[in-house]
Amino acid sequence: MKILVVDDSKAIRQLVGECVKSLGHEVVFADDGEACVHHVAENEVDLVLMDVEMPRLNGVEATKIIREHKKADWFPIIFLTTRVDDDSFADDILAGGDAYLNKPLNPLRLQLTVIAMERIYLMRQRLYQAQRDLKIANEELERLSLFDALTDLANRRHFDASIEREFALARRNKSPLSVIFCDVDFFKLYNDSYGHRQGDVCLVRVAESIKRCVRRPSDMAARYGGEEFIVLLPSTHLQGARHLAEMIRQAVWDCALPHQASKIAQQVSLSLGVATYNGQYVRHQELVEAADSALYKAKEQGRNRVEIA
Repeated sequence: MKILVVDDSKAIRQLVGECVKSLGHEVVFADDGEACVHHVAENEVDLVLMDVEMPRLNGVEATKIIREHKKADWFPIIFLTTRVDDDSFADDILAGGDAYLNKPLNPLRLQLTVIAMERIYLMRQRLYQAQRDLKIANEELERLSLFDALTDLANRRHFDASIEREFALARRNKSPLSVIFCDVDFFKLYNDSYGHRQGDVCLVRVAESIKRCVRRPSDMAARYGGEEFIVLLPSTHLQGARHLAEMIRQAVWDCALPHQASKIAQQVSLSLGVATYNGQYVRHQELVEAADSALYKAKEQGRNRVEIA
């Protein structure tokens, strides 16, 4: 434990320090209440052994300040005192103290008290670890709720929330907003020929190709469903979106993934539709529908190509 010993008597500080160090704990010292408060504010502490009667700021007042400033972080404070009457005891406990040791100090009782406090310390450590584990688990759950498990791209839910937000910003700022709709050509035939496991591998490779092309932090690549992918491009004009769509198409083509069942090539290809909002749509769904229509046009025109709305 990190133990802070507070006493205006150097001799008592040394006595307490030796008793605590012999138990294997780390010890630091403060010679009055003000130094104690300052140390606790700046450093982690697991246990405080503090004299009650000190000049300037006594132990009781220092404890009140510590408890006020460290409401979310509880650690034991044990008073070292010559006062043994009930009123003093009540004042000490109500101020935020947890126990007290009578002066002159009995080294054995002091050490046994520290050993008892160590049990509390270990429980606190387990609690902190449980809190850390819970935080990590919650972060992972949040990530899983926003990202596709297979491709690690944003999922449909994440995309829908993002385009609604970005569309509202584009309307307010009168800025363009582009969408690229992508579809793996003849993917059903791919699954029929190579099996669903290999189909998953194919989707992962396509997603990786898209991810390499979509580099701006503000942009989003998402798996829209099945073999469909979609890219959201805030503040992007049609020409820029079309250029990126062509980069994505070429990146997938360059993977040269075999597709013997394809009706247009012997490898996996991508058809893409591009649409840009420039004030002409009322709802964000219309922008997605426009990109989907452009994708349908790309399929009609022979696939493995980019078409614009």
